Amino acid sequence: MTVNPKIPPNQLNDFIKKLELQALETAEERIPLYLKIGLKDAELILDIGCGSGMVTRDIAHLTKGKIIAIDGSEEMIKVAKKVLKMYKNVELRVGEAEDLTFEDNMFDIVTCNLLLMWAEDPQKVVNEMARVTKPGGTVLASLEPDYGGKLHYPEHQKVDPIFAGEAIRARGGDPHIGRKLRLLFVRAGLETIVGIGNTRIWSCKEDRAYYFHARDFYVKALNEAGLSQNDIDKWEYDYLRSLDEGVQLNFFPQFYAIGKKP
Repeated sequence: MTVNPKIPPNQLNDFIKKLELQALETAEERIPLYLKIGLKDAELILDIGCGSGMVTRDIAHLTKGKIIAIDGSEEMIKVAKKVLKMYKNVELRVGEAEDLTFEDNMFDIVTCNLLLMWAEDPQKVVNEMARVTKPGGTVLASLEPDYGGKLHYPEHQKVDPIFAGEAIRARGGDPHIGRKLRLLFVRAGLETIVGIGNTRIWSCKEDRAYYFHARDFYVKALNEAGLSQNDIDKWEYDYLRSLDEGVQLNFFPQFYAIGKKP
């Protein structure tokens, strides 16, 4: 069973907005990968863990092939149907990544985005992705972060460890999944290339804009980690001041893996 971050119903709309923001912010990393693996000419594509459908929408823009998109959450599939209602080449299904209900050697391309971090058994997920891919076809994990490689300066003794993985681990995710992609893909029998999609360091202006888009999630994570409101207010003041001064630097590695099935 795939683990998704547990979102209370009253926070679902905010979570969907966050997914949309993530899709927009990561498009410059993902779209070159889609083009590199020949998405445009693929006839049958499987998108696993499609969530709200924002990333699937990017895939649908780039191909005339048929896309089957699955997610373990019925609520997310309902949202995705609204997001993707204009795309006639997308079929949406509820399904689990660890137990795909497809035949062997079926798809030209099988892809996932920000899925393996939340999987109970990521090796089983990649094994399943490889199983349903045709010989000569491609498995792509387009974005899997590694919070252990997160760089942030000026540093903050209390807050940095929370955003460097503690908050993800507390929600059931693996904050170090990025560095494990090569192992997962090679053990699934795939000829593997691994890389980092985001090589550009954002400007302070970009970091500031992203912070205000996602501020509620930052504050919630700090609250859940046990910081007092005074600590949170002081951190936010110092962080925004460093952005205004133009001295803040953030780097957060987002790994990808491309696997060719022999």
